Amino acid sequence: MDALSSTSLSTLSQHPKSLLSFNNNNYYYYSPNTSSSFTLKVFSIGGEEPIPSPPKRQPISSRKPSFPSNIFNTFDDFVNTYIDPPRKSCVDPKYVLSNNFAPVDELPPTECKVVEGSLPSCLDGAYIRNGPNPQNLPRGPYHLFDGDGMLHSIKISQGKDTFCSRFVKTYKYNIENETGFQIIPNVFSDFNGLLPSVTRGAITLARLIAGQFNPANGIGLANTSLALFGGKLFALGESDLPYAVKIALDGDIITLSRHNFNGKLVKSMTAHPKIDPETNEAFAYRYGPFPPFLTYFRVDPNGIKTADVPIFSIKRPTLFHDIANHKKIRDIFRHTNRNEPD
Repeated sequence: MDALSSTSLSTLSQHPKSLLSFNNNNYYYYSPNTSSSFTLKVFSIGGEEPIPSPPKRQPISSRKPSFPSNIFNTFDDFVNTYIDPPRKSCVDPKYVLSNNFAPVDELPPTECKVVEGSLPSCLDGAYIRNGPNPQNLPRGPYHLFDGDGMLHSIKISQGKDTFCSRFVKTYKYNIENETGFQIIPNVFSDFNGLLPSVTRGAITLARLIAGQFNPANGIGLANTSLALFGGKLFALGESDLPYAVKIALDGDIITLSRHNFNGKLVKSMTAHPKIDPETNEAFAYRYGPFPPFLTYFRVDPNGIKTADVPIFSIKRPTLFHDIANHKKIRDIFRHTNRNEPD
């Protein structure tokens, strides 16, 4: 991405303003150029210009909610208004989702016009990033980690660059895109405190009984990271299985499937797997509330997942954000039988 900063000032059509990247003290963002186009500007932190608020998003679905949905939504609104309103600005969507963090819409593949410099013809590849972006504006408290996964990519080939933004088409995204409102609760913002947890849990259970969603199909957002291993590119989030995605020849971003490695991965996995640079194996883990609280596994270069190795030294539920992965540790797990304690 840094290589692009000196060669490409790009004009994109009909796309809301959004933060594209933050690397090495440089911001990349869209600002209005004319009434029908947007320009990619690059500048240092010290020279930041004010960014106007984005336009209001249009409702995603015009489908009329069913009677049960209206009842559940009414209870949701009651909880969000009287039991657990966003009292602090750090969880108030009006503040959290503003300026650079404001939600943006999808953008189909759009060729960027190079107005200064040139792109080397030998460059052939893509820069892609993942991050949270709520498709439905939240009605109650909101945490930045609770947005739907959206992928932004710049595909470069034959001296041309194509920009595209697409949501990861998770199960949660698809059913809430169809209805136009939130069905599956957010992990970080919906369960803070006993009373909010009980009331929102009861509404979620009622939606489940009414058949509005099936948790067996996944509840994750795939909004945390991207990893290339086993011959596939995955959008990852720790609350679900990985989602396989790809960049098409025209620069479009396509969600392929919720991936379970031929049935060998039945629960969620870390969003930060480690790739062995010598063997191209991926080493990953998952944690949970029931024993074994931590399991470790690897995926070979052909995408075949090996058996889980339980880590019995972890005696209670623990949240693991990331791990260090030394060569000696990788060698131990390559030769550890799944039935042997650590």
